[in-house]
Amino acid sequence: MLSKSSAKYIQSLQHKKFRDEYGVFVAEGDKLVLEMIQSAQFEPVSLYVVEGWQTEHAASLKSVEHLIHTIPQETLERISGMPSPNKVLGVFRQKVWELPTRFEGVTLMLDDLRDPGNLGTIIRTADWFGVQHIFCSEQTVEVYNPKVVQSTMGSINRVQIHYTSLEQMVSMHSAIPVYAALLEGESVKNIQPQKPCF
Repeated sequence: MLSKSSAKYIQSLQHKKFRDEYGVFVAEGDKLVLEMIQSAQFEPVSLYVVEGWQTEHAASLKSVEHLIHTIPQETLERISGMPSPNKVLGVFRQKVWELPTRFEGVTLMLDDLRDPGNLGTIIRTADWFGVQHIFCSEQTVEVYNPKVVQSTMGSINRVQIHYTSLEQMVSMHSAIPVYAALLEGESVKNIQPQKPCF
């Protein structure tokens, strides 16, 4: 049985104000939650699962058994932010990554990207190509937005996201070349970027 106050707390995490206040975020669905537990990049705070889910995934849950709360499907649907909730919702501790001092390969910079789905897709694509760091302007959508988290499909565990002044970053690392995506720019097929690069 989930108390009204606990349900209200979980529902509040759909809003940035409360995610920031509590320092946590939500992830939903079998694949994403299990991957987050196994990667151990983000500390699990609590897991809300439907009956039978814990037994089904017992081998992967030994380290977090004490955090699991079994709830009815209708309760999960009430606290979920997804239109079609899966069998598990996890609350995880936010993490602020240390800024890297050395750069290898390609490091992405995103300037005022506002669409959560787009950020999640970029993180997922960056992970596929082995990009380890993404720097975001302070006006870029928050990485812990539930839509961002879900659309990363687990890549949030492998790509470190930093929020900072992009101008300062470029200034501090002036020896690293910067390549910008512009509508009127030269075709990327004609460019052989130096690495490391932004």
